[in-house]
Amino acid sequence: MGLDATRAITKPPYAFWIFFYGSIFSSWLVLFVMSATGEVSNFTFIKELCLSASEASISQLAGMWGLMIGAMMLPSFYNFTVVHQDIRRDSFRHTALLTSGYITVWLSVVPLASFGQKYFLEQGLLGLDGRSQSMFLNSLLLFTAGAYQFTKIKNACLAVCSSPMHFFLSHWQEGYIGSVRMGIHLGIVCVACCWALMLLAFVGGAMNMLWMAGLTSIMVIEKQANLSKKFSGPIGITLIAAAVITLVLSFFLEVLA
Repeated sequence: MGLDATRAITKPPYAFWIFFYGSIFSSWLVLFVMSATGEVSNFTFIKELCLSASEASISQLAGMWGLMIGAMMLPSFYNFTVVHQDIRRDSFRHTALLTSGYITVWLSVVPLASFGQKYFLEQGLLGLDGRSQSMFLNSLLLFTAGAYQFTKIKNACLAVCSSPMHFFLSHWQEGYIGSVRMGIHLGIVCVACCWALMLLAFVGGAMNMLWMAGLTSIMVIEKQANLSKKFSGPIGITLIAAAVITLVLSFFLEVLA
């Protein structure tokens, strides 16, 4: 094999990374526009998504949650794409299929989140920005997320999510279908790892971009191999402490008031 052929094989797949980073950036950009302006956008698809939650249909809420998945979960999958691309230098298509399998699993959760938001909004438990109107509900969500940090399921899933090379060595599958299957496997593990933290969207507001960026940072940091064990426990303790404080406040402000 000549030098030119070797360079062709090891050439970085710019198209994939442009699409990967572009998806993350565009998702955050549209979400920011939706949350930051009360003006109606000239772009039809943003105009439809910018309806308040009380006016939005399930499909429009699903569009918002789909953007949220792209903005929040793709960054946490970055390590897997890098390691997979290092292994498969012959084509970026396999890594694209791995990513599509992963994101498809997360998108399957979107209808549940959309129906849940619509239902709780109609019950008066959520505000138009997707924030819980009940301090008791906030304490329940915080405690659920905090306690889940210490479960065996969470620890097992986090071990997989923070060790891309170990996963590929243990579960490698060849071919395009194999890449999709590995992506689906990782998507299932990631949902099991992060679902409780995603519930916290309703504590700070699903359309509060600073809050959602904070949740994204937590999920990205705890999936770093050198930080996961040190970071996950303190996050759990902090969330449980916040749940207790919120529960006490809810007793005085909502029960006794």
